[in-house]
Amino acid sequence: MTLVLVIAMVAAWYWSHQWRLQQTENLTALQGQYEQLLTENQNLVEKNQTLMTELQSINQLQAIQQATDSQLQTELEAVQDELIQLNKELLFYQNITQGKVSSELQVRELHLRQNTDDPSSFHYRLVITQGKKIAKAIRGKVALTLQIKNAEQTSSRELNEHALNIRHVQVLEGTLKLTENEQPISIHVALKQGTKKLAERTFEWDATPSP
Repeated sequence: MTLVLVIAMVAAWYWSHQWRLQQTENLTALQGQYEQLLTENQNLVEKNQTLMTELQSINQLQAIQQATDSQLQTELEAVQDELIQLNKELLFYQNITQGKVSSELQVRELHLRQNTDDPSSFHYRLVITQGKKIAKAIRGKVALTLQIKNAEQTSSRELNEHALNIRHVQVLEGTLKLTENEQPISIHVALKQGTKKLAERTFEWDATPSP
């Protein structure tokens, strides 16, 4: 009886020992798999971060390229518009010198363009023409007066004064600045020679906004 009991206990211990060995081996294998998966996961995280960085760089390059393309397109359109305007002016000046337009001294055109950096500032370009055949230039002064509305009242303010010195065409350029609350109505241009007024013209305010 005692022998049977001893055999049973030895058998139980043996199987218990084998079971613990098996569980230990399984645990060791699982730990190995876990560490391998952890390493693979870390590699994937690092690769993902690298790909995200590359994607951000690509997106930035695309954004820069789009902005560059847009800027180049805007500049191209501006150059094309300027070329068209220059061609118009060339034809106009040719007509003046060939006597194909009015021979009278006149204030022909006034162009206003808003300053990009300062919305209250405007660049103006004034064209004066005369088509008579003259031996010497007509001299005098060109006076610009701004008609404004301020606080429900209409008033005028003298702007720049230029020297008049023309045979066929004279182009004058300058800038004007609006003060706070001024609402421009028109610009009056007068050509003077001493106390004598040679020509004059009033232009309604029509400024090209800044791009």
